[in-house]
Amino acid sequence: MESHGDQGQDDSSIAHGTKRVGVVGLGKMGSAMARNLLARGYRVSVWNRSPRPAEELVALGAVACESPEALVAGVDTVIVMLWGDDVAREVSLARVIPAARKSQVVIEMSTLSPQMYEALAQAASEHGIPFLAAPVVGSVDAARQGSLTILPGGERAVFEVARDVLDSLGNTVTYTGSPVASAYLKLANNSVLGVVAAALGELSAMCERAEVDRRIVMEMLLRAFERVATGKAQQLLDRDSEPRFALNALLKDLRLALGAAERVGISVPVLNGILPEFENAAASGLGERDYIALTLALEEASSRTVAGAA
Repeated sequence: MESHGDQGQDDSSIAHGTKRVGVVGLGKMGSAMARNLLARGYRVSVWNRSPRPAEELVALGAVACESPEALVAGVDTVIVMLWGDDVAREVSLARVIPAARKSQVVIEMSTLSPQMYEALAQAASEHGIPFLAAPVVGSVDAARQGSLTILPGGERAVFEVARDVLDSLGNTVTYTGSPVASAYLKLANNSVLGVVAAALGELSAMCERAEVDRRIVMEMLLRAFERVATGKAQQLLDRDSEPRFALNALLKDLRLALGAAERVGISVPVLNGILPEFENAAASGLGERDYIALTLALEEASSRTVAGAA
């Protein structure tokens, strides 16, 4: 990894190709990311409010710092990985950004609210600090292996400067444009995880109550989610609702599934929640379209609501 210029002296330009990285926040993800950076040859400084995670990383070659300000003083790129808005307000907003230099890049990788990312970006701009919001998608194992999906948003020039570090942390780096866009994309992604997890739970419970083998149930349900993810991708991108599986046909099956769940005494709140949406779509004339017509209709209705509010 090549360095460009004197990284430690000139505050007027950002150090490109930096090797000195600081990690603020050593929870499971932050610690795993620090381990990965150490393994890739970066000089890593770390700070955490409780000392034990830092001690473990020191044994691997990291430098433990007494404060976020001390960490910022000795690195070129600052990575922040904290739990949420309250901690980010206390650490990132009040300590990291005010201590940063114009030659550094601050990369906020915590999952935060859009308004918190916006506040951090505004504070960084006021201090003249290059800033990226870069929430991540992936597990602790992915963080350790450098195979995260990373969603950086901020000025394009700052993204290009930070690209080497981001590429070391993830194998999919998708530039979103802005910190707020990164926030919404990450939250939407994790909301899908939540909906899928809840749906899997209630539908597998229904089948198991009916004495269907759990392994068969999970294989079938996971294949169903995979079919939606892969088989409908191009249709969704093209807004193509030509029928492959008609909405009316799926609505019929959803009603049958609700009755089946009631028969074995299983509560299905996710199914109960989506059924009215399909009924409304059918009543509005979408019944003979592909069932993803509901997806497109909800998207368009939400867009009209936002436009009307504006």
